[in-house]
Amino acid sequence: MRSLNSQNSQTWMHALAYTMLCAIVHASKSLLALSAAVSLKVLDAQDSEGNYLYARGRHKYFGIGALVIFFALFAGYGMAHMLATMVNVSSTGAMIAGSLWALFQWCLERQMIMSIQSDASWRAKCMGLFWRSLLALLSAITMVYPFYVDSNRAEITVKTGELERSRLIQNLQSAQQATGLPSLQQEVAAFDDKLQKAEDKLLSEPPQMAEMRQQLQLLREQAKTEERHSNIQIANWHKAMAVALPAEAVLLEQKINAAQNRINAAKARCQRQEQEINTTLIAWRKEKQAEKAQLAEERHQANAIASKARIDAQVLEKAQAEHIQAASHAGFAADFAATWDMLQNDMHRRLQFIWWLLWFLTIELVAIIVKFTSHTDVDARLNADEHLLKRAISSRVKLRQEQIEVAQLREMTRLKGERAALQADDGISAAALATLRRMRHLEEQAEPGSGHMSSGLRSLLQDTLNTMNANFLRLLAHK
Repeated sequence: MRSLNSQNSQTWMHALAYTMLCAIVHASKSLLALSAAVSLKVLDAQDSEGNYLYARGRHKYFGIGALVIFFALFAGYGMAHMLATMVNVSSTGAMIAGSLWALFQWCLERQMIMSIQSDASWRAKCMGLFWRSLLALLSAITMVYPFYVDSNRAEITVKTGELERSRLIQNLQSAQQATGLPSLQQEVAAFDDKLQKAEDKLLSEPPQMAEMRQQLQLLREQAKTEERHSNIQIANWHKAMAVALPAEAVLLEQKINAAQNRINAAKARCQRQEQEINTTLIAWRKEKQAEKAQLAEERHQANAIASKARIDAQVLEKAQAEHIQAASHAGFAADFAATWDMLQNDMHRRLQFIWWLLWFLTIELVAIIVKFTSHTDVDARLNADEHLLKRAISSRVKLRQEQIEVAQLREMTRLKGERAALQADDGISAAALATLRRMRHLEEQAEPGSGHMSSGLRSLLQDTLNTMNANFLRLLAHK
């Protein structure tokens, strides 16, 4: 009994496993057929002996569906990887975005496959292949980029640092130019130059000082010569005074005084020249001191303005530098700039990118090229079904058009009959209606109770009205 129950349990488990396996196989085939934009009933159609009716086309479309699914999964993985590594998105967000991108790529590839007609003309095929290749190229670039960046991460990090430094330098220069700091610094440097020159002039002497000193030296030499000559004369005159008469002594005294006066005058000229030199030096130093003070004041003001401009430039540079540093660490933008720089200037990296791009583009175009170039039994069946359906729809459209035309013809015929009847009437109905109203009015006047007519006249009028009424009815009956 136990062995029987165990055997029944194993049989049930085998049946359940087989059922699940069949369900998985059916779901897989349904997904492949849906990805290839073909009905699974067409692919699994069999003859009376159990052989597939479209064996070659069945394998073709299952393969196309597998390629579509493979590329969608690959695209979703690439997008999730890019968002997780370059945009600092969380793992959950990257997985959701990758799944959505995979679904989008699956729909896009399926639409491109579904819109292809394998029996179209070569002109139509070339045009179709052209725009589909453009879409495939864009998808391939989106796929290649994250893998290219990840494989060149070290070099891209270096390039990102170089770009960050160059941008920081440009930011510093632009901030300084925005506040006018370079021109202010040049102005301060010019004032420093002028101050140095003023200091040198302050320590120097006036240009005419050499000539004045030369004149002083000449006056001193003349004074010394005059003094020696006069002293000799004075000594001789003193000796002469010792033996001279009183009158001669007075004359000699006058000569001695005159000689002494000449000596004093020469010394006075030297003193005046010395005073003039000293006065000129003092005035020169005062003038240069004033110029130096003026230049120092102007330099102080320029330096204050330059200091304020330097502070403003630092504020601007700091605010922009934070954005530059944030952008350099933002991921996608910085990596994209570095990648573009590498592709422009590094031939080996450019060849690597082209190799990756051709590989992914080939993967995407395989399904499209297979659908374009091969015409199988499934394609013939689908084209035949589509052709018959189009003919049936066209027949229904033509039938409906003819029904509408018949209804329009009937309506036009009816309207034409009514129009002819109205034209034949030519106002008779309107005259009869007016006569009937007049008869009704006379009948009301001929009613008993009206005191305007006699009984004989009323009877005659009533007979006349009855006759007119009968004639009017016959007229309407003939119409």
